[in-house]
Amino acid sequence: MKTSIIPTLTLIYLLAGIAGCDPDNKKKCEWFLVPDQDRIGKVNKGMIPLCARNFAVNKQDCRLQASLEFAEAHYQKKFKYSDMKVDGTGIPRTVQEIKHCK
Repeated sequence: MKTSIIPTLTLIYLLAGIAGCDPDNKKKCEWFLVPDQDRIGKVNKGMIPLCARNFAVNKQDCRLQASLEFAEAHYQKKFKYSDMKVDGTGIPRTVQEIKHCK
């Protein structure tokens, strides 16, 4: 009886580990910067509110802001969420750098 349980538990453990590696696809080239209409006027002066969105898995992070020039330069260009550099203090966080996918 014990010999049949061990392989089953091992298989469940491995499958859970594989499925949980990147559930939000933060390491996949599926993210876009888009304007956040709901937070206009709620960001620092000279900045516009942004969301990092992944339309493939319907995930988003709307705690972001950037200058208009930065946002326009990165609009409709794919990137990996894990490659985005932000100022991590406070909300909204300022997007400092994005490395685009090829």
